[in-house]
Amino acid sequence: IQSRINSLDADCETSYKIDGNCDIVVSNKLIYGDKDLPEMPRFGMQMGLPKEYQQIKWYGRGPHESYWDRKTSAAIGVYSKLLDEMVHDYIRPQENGNRTDVRWMTLQNSKGEGLLVVGLPLLNVSVWPYTQQDIENAEHPFELPKLTTITLNIDYKQMGVGGDNSWGAKPHEKYLMKDKKYSYGYRIRPFSSEESIDDLIKTSLTGNN
Repeated sequence: IQSRINSLDADCETSYKIDGNCDIVVSNKLIYGDKDLPEMPRFGMQMGLPKEYQQIKWYGRGPHESYWDRKTSAAIGVYSKLLDEMVHDYIRPQENGNRTDVRWMTLQNSKGEGLLVVGLPLLNVSVWPYTQQDIENAEHPFELPKLTTITLNIDYKQMGVGGDNSWGAKPHEKYLMKDKKYSYGYRIRPFSSEESIDDLIKTSLTGNN
Protein backbone atom coordinates (compact mmCIF):
# COMPACT_ATOMS: atom_id res chain seq x y z
CA ILE A 1 0.00 0.00 0.00
CA GLN A 2 1.52 3.29 -1.08
CA SER A 3 0.02 6.74 -0.67
CA ARG A 4 1.06 10.28 -1.47
CA ILE A 5 0.49 12.97 1.16
CA ASN A 6 0.28 15.85 -1.28
CA SER A 7 -0.34 18.61 1.23
CA LEU A 8 2.84 17.64 3.08
CA ASP A 9 5.01 16.77 0.07
CA ALA A 10 5.68 13.28 1.42
CA ASP A 11 5.41 9.64 0.37
CA CYS A 12 4.15 7.02 2.82
CA GLU A 13 4.52 3.35 1.95
CA THR A 14 3.21 0.46 4.06
CA SER A 15 3.61 -3.19 3.14
CA TYR A 16 2.04 -6.28 4.70
CA LYS A 17 3.48 -9.76 4.30
CA ILE A 18 1.23 -12.58 5.53
CA ASP A 19 2.96 -15.87 6.26
CA GLY A 20 1.37 -19.31 6.19
CA ASN A 21 1.29 -19.45 10.00
CA CYS A 22 -0.81 -16.23 10.18
CA ASP A 23 2.13 -13.95 10.98
CA ILE A 24 1.77 -10.45 9.54
CA VAL A 25 5.04 -8.62 8.90
CA VAL A 26 4.45 -4.87 8.59
CA SER A 27 6.95 -2.44 7.03
CA ASN A 28 6.28 1.28 7.20
CA LYS A 29 8.27 3.99 5.42
CA LEU A 30 7.91 7.77 5.20
CA ILE A 31 9.98 9.98 2.88
CA TYR A 32 9.65 13.76 2.84
CA GLY A 33 10.03 15.87 -0.28
CA ASP A 34 11.91 19.16 -0.61
CA LYS A 35 9.54 21.37 1.39
CA ASP A 36 10.75 22.69 4.73
CA LEU A 37 8.25 21.05 7.09
CA PRO A 38 7.99 21.12 10.89
CA GLU A 39 9.16 18.08 12.81
CA MET A 40 6.72 15.24 13.45
CA PRO A 41 5.51 14.51 16.97
CA ARG A 42 5.57 10.76 16.25
CA PHE A 43 5.82 8.17 13.49
CA GLY A 44 3.85 4.99 13.94
CA MET A 45 0.60 3.11 13.50
CA GLN A 46 -2.55 2.51 15.54
CA MET A 47 -5.03 -0.34 15.74
CA GLY A 48 -8.16 -1.10 17.71
CA LEU A 49 -8.58 -4.31 19.71
CA PRO A 50 -11.41 -5.77 21.83
CA LYS A 51 -11.12 -4.63 25.42
CA GLU A 52 -10.99 -8.23 26.64
CA TYR A 53 -7.20 -8.16 26.08
CA GLN A 54 -6.49 -6.70 29.51
CA GLN A 55 -3.20 -8.44 30.35
CA ILE A 56 -0.15 -6.68 28.93
CA LYS A 57 3.42 -7.99 28.99
CA TRP A 58 6.50 -6.53 27.33
CA TYR A 59 10.26 -6.75 27.10
CA GLY A 60 11.61 -3.22 27.08
CA ARG A 61 11.92 -0.25 29.39
CA GLY A 62 9.62 -0.06 32.39
CA PRO A 63 7.72 -0.48 34.51
CA HIS A 64 6.60 3.17 34.27
CA GLU A 65 6.14 5.20 31.08
CA SER A 66 9.23 6.45 29.25
CA TYR A 67 10.10 8.68 26.31
CA TRP A 68 13.06 9.40 24.06
CA ASP A 69 14.41 12.02 26.49
CA ARG A 70 12.88 10.48 29.64
CA LYS A 71 13.99 6.87 29.89
CA THR A 72 17.17 6.55 31.97
CA SER A 73 15.08 5.73 35.07
CA ALA A 74 13.26 2.94 33.21
CA ALA A 75 15.35 -0.23 33.27
CA ILE A 76 15.17 -2.78 30.47
CA GLY A 77 13.38 -5.93 31.59
CA VAL A 78 10.22 -8.05 31.25
CA TYR A 79 7.16 -6.40 32.80
CA SER A 80 3.47 -7.23 33.21
CA LYS A 81 0.55 -4.87 33.87
CA LEU A 82 -3.20 -4.71 33.44
CA LEU A 83 -4.62 -2.36 30.82
CA ASP A 84 -5.65 0.35 33.31
CA GLU A 85 -2.14 0.31 34.80
CA MET A 86 -0.59 1.09 31.40
CA VAL A 87 -2.00 4.64 31.30
CA HIS A 88 -1.08 7.73 33.28
CA ASP A 89 -3.87 10.19 34.07
CA TYR A 90 -2.38 13.65 33.77
CA ILE A 91 -4.40 16.61 35.04
CA ARG A 92 -5.14 17.46 31.41
CA PRO A 93 -5.47 14.37 29.15
CA GLN A 94 -2.54 14.05 26.77
CA GLU A 95 -0.12 11.58 25.24
CA ASN A 96 0.72 9.03 27.96
CA GLY A 97 1.81 5.53 28.83
CA ASN A 98 4.54 5.16 26.22
CA ARG A 99 7.17 2.44 26.69
CA THR A 100 10.48 2.73 24.83
CA ASP A 101 13.01 0.22 23.46
CA VAL A 102 10.40 -2.56 23.35
CA ARG A 103 11.58 -5.81 21.75
CA TRP A 104 8.24 -7.62 22.08
CA MET A 105 4.80 -7.20 23.61
CA THR A 106 1.83 -9.48 24.27
CA LEU A 107 -1.82 -8.70 24.95
CA GLN A 108 -3.92 -11.53 26.43
CA ASN A 109 -7.48 -12.14 27.55
CA SER A 110 -8.60 -14.23 30.51
CA LYS A 111 -8.62 -17.38 28.33
CA GLY A 112 -4.92 -17.04 27.49
CA GLU A 113 -5.60 -16.00 23.89
CA GLY A 114 -3.88 -12.96 22.51
CA LEU A 115 -1.62 -11.08 20.17
CA LEU A 116 2.17 -10.96 20.02
CA VAL A 117 3.94 -7.92 18.56
CA VAL A 118 7.67 -8.17 17.83
CA GLY A 119 9.74 -5.13 16.87
CA LEU A 120 12.10 -5.19 13.90
CA PRO A 121 14.19 -4.28 15.81
CA LEU A 122 12.78 -1.97 18.55
CA LEU A 123 9.47 -0.18 19.13
CA ASN A 124 7.70 2.44 21.19
CA VAL A 125 4.33 1.08 22.37
CA SER A 126 1.37 2.26 24.40
CA VAL A 127 -2.11 0.91 25.13
CA TRP A 128 -5.13 3.09 26.00
CA PRO A 129 -8.75 2.28 26.96
CA TYR A 130 -9.79 5.24 24.76
CA THR A 131 -8.86 6.78 21.40
CA GLN A 132 -6.52 9.54 20.27
CA GLN A 133 -9.55 11.69 19.46
CA ASP A 134 -10.91 11.14 22.96
CA ILE A 135 -7.67 12.53 24.41
CA GLU A 136 -7.85 15.61 22.19
CA ASN A 137 -11.49 16.28 23.09
CA ALA A 138 -11.14 15.91 26.88
CA GLU A 139 -9.97 18.60 29.27
CA HIS A 140 -10.15 16.42 32.41
CA PRO A 141 -9.52 12.69 33.02
CA PHE A 142 -13.15 12.03 34.01
CA GLU A 143 -14.20 13.12 30.50
CA LEU A 144 -12.36 10.19 28.91
CA PRO A 145 -14.95 7.54 27.92
CA LYS A 146 -14.87 3.88 28.89
CA LEU A 147 -14.92 2.05 25.58
CA THR A 148 -15.41 -1.57 24.60
CA THR A 149 -12.23 -1.37 22.50
CA ILE A 150 -8.65 -0.41 23.26
CA THR A 151 -6.13 1.55 21.21
CA LEU A 152 -2.76 -0.06 20.57
CA ASN A 153 0.00 2.29 19.39
CA ILE A 154 2.92 0.62 17.63
CA ASP A 155 5.38 3.42 16.97
CA TYR A 156 8.87 3.77 15.63
CA LYS A 157 9.59 6.84 17.73
CA GLN A 158 8.12 9.92 19.35
CA MET A 159 9.73 13.33 19.80
CA GLY A 160 11.01 14.14 23.29
CA VAL A 161 8.69 15.67 25.86
CA GLY A 162 11.05 18.45 26.98
CA GLY A 163 10.28 20.26 30.20
CA ASP A 164 13.69 19.66 31.76
CA ASN A 165 13.83 23.08 33.49
CA SER A 166 10.17 24.12 33.27
CA TRP A 167 6.91 22.76 31.83
CA GLY A 168 7.27 25.21 28.95
CA ALA A 169 10.76 24.11 27.93
CA LYS A 170 10.87 22.56 24.46
CA PRO A 171 12.65 19.26 23.73
CA HIS A 172 16.36 19.46 22.97
CA GLU A 173 17.25 19.53 19.28
CA LYS A 174 18.60 15.96 19.30
CA TYR A 175 15.20 14.67 20.47
CA LEU A 176 13.23 16.20 17.60
CA MET A 177 12.17 14.21 14.53
CA LYS A 178 13.63 16.30 11.72
CA ASP A 179 14.93 13.61 9.38
CA LYS A 180 13.66 13.38 5.80
CA LYS A 181 13.22 9.60 5.90
CA TYR A 182 11.87 7.17 8.49
CA SER A 183 11.27 3.43 8.33
CA TYR A 184 10.55 0.60 10.74
CA GLY A 185 8.79 -2.73 10.93
CA TYR A 186 7.20 -5.26 13.23
CA ARG A 187 5.70 -8.74 13.23
CA ILE A 188 2.21 -9.54 14.56
CA ARG A 189 1.21 -13.07 15.52
CA PRO A 190 -2.07 -14.24 17.13
CA PHE A 191 -1.83 -17.09 19.61
CA SER A 192 -4.18 -19.45 21.42
CA SER A 193 -4.23 -20.68 25.00
CA GLU A 194 -2.63 -23.97 23.91
CA GLU A 195 0.49 -22.32 22.53
CA SER A 196 3.65 -21.51 24.48
CA ILE A 197 4.25 -17.77 24.46
CA ASP A 198 7.96 -18.26 25.18
CA ASP A 199 8.30 -20.52 22.12
CA LEU A 200 6.35 -18.08 19.96
CA ILE A 201 8.58 -15.20 21.03
CA LYS A 202 11.75 -17.15 20.27
CA THR A 203 10.42 -18.18 16.88
CA SER A 204 9.29 -14.66 15.99
CA LEU A 205 12.55 -13.06 17.10
CA THR A 206 14.50 -15.34 14.76
CA GLY A 207 11.97 -14.92 11.95
CA ASN A 208 11.45 -18.67 11.62
CA ASN A 209 8.05 -20.18 10.86
